[in-house]
Amino acid sequence: MSAAKNGSKKSAKRPSRKRKGTGTHVIDYQPESPVIREHEAVERRRRGFRTAMWLITAMIVVGIGWVTWHEALEKNSQFMLKTVEVNTEGTLTRQQLVAATGLTEATNLLTMNLREVRAKIERLPQVKSAVIHRDYHGKLTLDVVQRLPVAWMECPKHKLMGPLTGKGCLIDAEGALVPCNVITRDYLAMPRIQFPNLSEATPGKPSPDMQVHAALRLMEKLQKRQQDDHPALEMIEIPNPWSLVAHFNGDTKITFGVDDMDPQLARFDRVMHEARARKWRLATLNLIATTNTPATFHETPDVTGLNLADTASTPPAR
Repeated sequence: MSAAKNGSKKSAKRPSRKRKGTGTHVIDYQPESPVIREHEAVERRRRGFRTAMWLITAMIVVGIGWVTWHEALEKNSQFMLKTVEVNTEGTLTRQQLVAATGLTEATNLLTMNLREVRAKIERLPQVKSAVIHRDYHGKLTLDVVQRLPVAWMECPKHKLMGPLTGKGCLIDAEGALVPCNVITRDYLAMPRIQFPNLSEATPGKPSPDMQVHAALRLMEKLQKRQQDDHPALEMIEIPNPWSLVAHFNGDTKITFGVDDMDPQLARFDRVMHEARARKWRLATLNLIATTNTPATFHETPDVTGLNLADTASTPPAR
C-alpha cells in the first residue's frame, strides 16, 4: 500500500510531456495581403479626391463672394464719397477739417473706418470732440465741436506772447490752449491771462495748474458783472500761487485770493457800487483781507455820508 502510494506520488510529480506539433497561435485581425493593400490605397485616393474637391469648391465660393463684393459694393459708385457736410463753429474752417480726415472721392463709405477718421479730427488741438455719420448714398456728415477761446494766455517761459506778436495763443473755458491761426476783432477784445510760471503748454490739453482754472472762474464772474459805466477787464495776472490780480482799464488793479471767491466778490460789488455812485477813481483794492480791506485811489475820494466804520478803513489818496 505504501509502495503503491509512493509510486503514485512520484508519477504525479513527473512533468507532462508536450505533444509534438502543438503551440500558441496569435490571430492577426489586420492581415496584410496585396489585395487588402490595394483596397486601402484606393480608399485613400478617394478620400484625397473628396478633400480636394471640397477645397476647390470652397475656393470657388470665396472667389465668387470676393468678386461679388468687389464689383457690387466696393466699386459701386453709390457708396463712393461724394459730399462732406461739416457742422462746426470755431477757428477751423470746413476745408481744414476735411483735409484732416485724409478722405478722397475714391473713398468707399462701406469700408471706411469711422473710428480712425474721428481720431484724426480729434487730434487737432482746436477740436474738443467729433461725431461722424454716413448715409451710404455718398454723403458724410462731420459734427465737430471746437474749443471756443475765452482769453489769451501769456507765458514768456513757453514763448506765449501777446495777440499781436505772432506768437499768441488762446485758451478755452476748460483751460486748454487753442492755437490761433486767424486773429479777429472778437479775439482781440478778449482779456489776457498772464502766468509766468505756467507748468506746461500742450495745445488741446487742459492745464493742470489750479491757478489757471481759478483765473478763468474769476474772469467769468467779473465779465458777468461788467456794466457800461464799469471799467472793462483787460487782464488777470497770476503773480504767485495764492493770489490773482485783475487789471481793469483806467489803471485799476484788484487783488483776489484763489479760494473763497464769493465773499470777495460780495465786497467787490459793494466797493464798486460806491465807486460808481461817488465817482471814485479806484487805483488798487486787496480783497484777500477779510477785514479792513486796503484800497487806494487816483484822486481824493468823496466819503461824504459814510459812517465812521467805513471812513476809518479808507486810506488817503495816492
